[in-house]
Amino acid sequence: MDLHRKKVIYTTIVGGYDGLLEQTRYPGWDYVCFSDQQSFGWRTKLGQSCWKIVPFENSGLDNTRYSRLPKILPHRYLADYEYSVYIDGNAQLLQNPDGLLDQLDWPEFLTSEHPFRDNLYDEFRECLALGMDEPEKFKAQRDKYKNAGLPDPTQLMENNFLLRHHNALNIQALHEAWWQELLDQSRRDQLSLPYLCWKMQINPVLMDPPLKQQYFRTKAHYRSLSERLGRSIRKRIHKNSKKP
Repeated sequence: MDLHRKKVIYTTIVGGYDGLLEQTRYPGWDYVCFSDQQSFGWRTKLGQSCWKIVPFENSGLDNTRYSRLPKILPHRYLADYEYSVYIDGNAQLLQNPDGLLDQLDWPEFLTSEHPFRDNLYDEFRECLALGMDEPEKFKAQRDKYKNAGLPDPTQLMENNFLLRHHNALNIQALHEAWWQELLDQSRRDQLSLPYLCWKMQINPVLMDPPLKQQYFRTKAHYRSLSERLGRSIRKRIHKNSKKP
């Protein structure tokens, strides 16, 4: 354990998509939540929460990409920290991440194997089947990667837990390329990261499910009433747009 490194655990909650889960306070770690909300209940109002709420306003992006800004670009938003742990808003840390860092010799980039699929090309098919973006977006992105020579199979990663030495120059370059790919291609960040790692010859350390379960668990996503109504309306619009 290196107590002299400045470290942060962070998350992003926007658009009423999740509540804010209190975390165990681990020594040596700060806790930052980027959000368009000012408060998450009495703990944050009274300063009793582990989280520091950092106001985070949308500059015109769709909510999915908007929420991904700090996730993908921690070197822009958390430049004062050397190591960061990103977790989704519905996630709970079960142990001090220092143990994971020590166990894995302080890697530059750590994520995890996907629990259900091990091939990126299978994920394209799943996203298409579930209608998670416009079909043309997925097809164009898949064809781009295939034509570039991305092997089939290519390891799929799950990105709800990211541990990074985020100011390392090669990791910053990966972040910037990842963000640009998210703007240019579909809004599913799981689809672009494996391609960019392959292209830039960066090999993240991958946790297998048993190791990840020692440190991390998720709950069902919370959605506010406005978010639920908005999703329902968007689904109806999408469904109607497909009718002849």
